[in-house]
Amino acid sequence: MANLKEVRTRIASVSSTKKITSAMKMVSAAKFKKAQNNLLKFRPFNDKITDLVHGLMAAKVQAAYLCPRKQERNVLLLLITSNNSLCGAFNSNIIKEAKREYERVRIENPEANVCFYCIGSKGEDVLRREGFSVIARNHDCIDKPSVGATKHVFNDLVKGYRDGKFDRIVLVYNKFKNAATQELIAEPLIPMAKPEGQKRASIPPIVEPDKAALLDSLLPYYLQNLLHRAIMESHTAEHGARMTAMHQATENATALHDELLLEYNKARQAAITDEILEIVSGANALNG
Repeated sequence: MANLKEVRTRIASVSSTKKITSAMKMVSAAKFKKAQNNLLKFRPFNDKITDLVHGLMAAKVQAAYLCPRKQERNVLLLLITSNNSLCGAFNSNIIKEAKREYERVRIENPEANVCFYCIGSKGEDVLRREGFSVIARNHDCIDKPSVGATKHVFNDLVKGYRDGKFDRIVLVYNKFKNAATQELIAEPLIPMAKPEGQKRASIPPIVEPDKAALLDSLLPYYLQNLLHRAIMESHTAEHGARMTAMHQATENATALHDELLLEYNKARQAAITDEILEIVSGANALNG
């Protein structure tokens, strides 16, 4: 059994850790609530834009960003992670999914050059360390998502696609479900995937000047919206994961503190018992 000084030191260390994790949990909870509110306000607007675009696509209207290229020489994987750690398996899970997507692309098209665009420093650090090709990065737009920052990233992606640097762009991110659960998503960004099972309106809408012109003007805005939604989803999921991780860490620290306190009391009682036995033995020796 450890001596009393060692146990006291461990109790103090665990108590300090518990205070830190508890404070981080409260900070993450506040950030999570704000991010969740922003995401929930954004989703209805995004759903309406999606329904409109999918309705036009169901009418078999041809437009830019819809037709896949005959040869895919360059594929870009846009990976969204976080800039900070202490959020459980949030980053490691999505990085593993990005690697799986990388392998899927290489199997489908062995001659394609596959590279990464990283939003979030944690993803970039791992990919560079493991020798993957990271051609660009932007870590500022993940901490405080904004339409302006997203537009800057999107313009870079569209320019690369138009110039032929990328033939396909795939979005890989964590979709928010609840504070403890994230869904790993790997979906095409450009060119767009055709919607499945799209329901047509009973009364076709009147579109002027025509559906093709509307879809051409709407698609860039929709794709930027899609990217911004992914960033907001990942941002919210990150704070939810960190809040959950800090909650679990605080509970573990509490349990460990109770175990150490019990061990300390046992050691102290054993030391007192030993001292009493020594005193009694000495008194008996004097009386004898």
